[in-house]
Amino acid sequence: MITDASAVELVVLALVGLVAGWINTVAGAGSLLLLPALIFTGLDASAANATNRLGILATTIAAVLGYRRAGLSVGRNELVLTGAAMVGGGIGSFIATLLAPEQMQIAIVIAMGVMLVLSLIPTKKKKDETKRAEGEAPPPPPKLPPPTPGMIAAFVAIGTYGGFLQAGVGIVALLYLSIAHGVSLVASNVVKSTVTLALTVIAIAVFAARGETIDLVRGGVLAATSAIGGLVGARATVALGDRFVRIAVVVAVVASMVKLVYDMI
Repeated sequence: MITDASAVELVVLALVGLVAGWINTVAGAGSLLLLPALIFTGLDASAANATNRLGILATTIAAVLGYRRAGLSVGRNELVLTGAAMVGGGIGSFIATLLAPEQMQIAIVIAMGVMLVLSLIPTKKKKDETKRAEGEAPPPPPKLPPPTPGMIAAFVAIGTYGGFLQAGVGIVALLYLSIAHGVSLVASNVVKSTVTLALTVIAIAVFAARGETIDLVRGGVLAATSAIGGLVGARATVALGDRFVRIAVVVAVVASMVKLVYDMI
């Protein structure tokens, strides 16, 4: 446990946590703000990667509660995918204790580029809205379908990445559900938050068991403000709908790519 952060550094973390909590709930990739902020305050990359999970944990708890209050909750299908992500989260977080996160930066930039392209592809819901404008009554947007072996394998992979580095895992989950299965972005966000919450619990447990440094002071500051950002983000998602989430995802992907490329220069 490291507690030598100055008051100014803690204020910076608090502000970053507030913004990142909102971003993580609405789209994803808030960790690309949190990790550099933690490193800025004196943590090495491994400790920052582990400590960051406390902020993510608080964000996702707040987001899940916010969605539940809005009448959006998870059922059996969502819980099956959550279990798959938890398995992947354990694998990914174990790998993170062996490798430095910086070694994955080039791969993450490429992944973010793919995410940007995918985020611009019209989802099934958007095509249905086009039909509605033409006077044709489209079917209602489908709920999450029963998980297939392919979906379960996909969420094990998503969980593995999330356990390893976290940054951008929400965007991956959102795009996979909306593009591959036609789930609305709002409904996908509910699943994403639940999955992220579960795999984060597993990641924290693995980091603690493996002796990774988790700074409780810095993490506590992030948790407090990230929770506030998560609640606000959940309300914005429900109130503003899919179009708002789509724009937020594109902005988050572009900003993430710029940040990663800048770090490598």
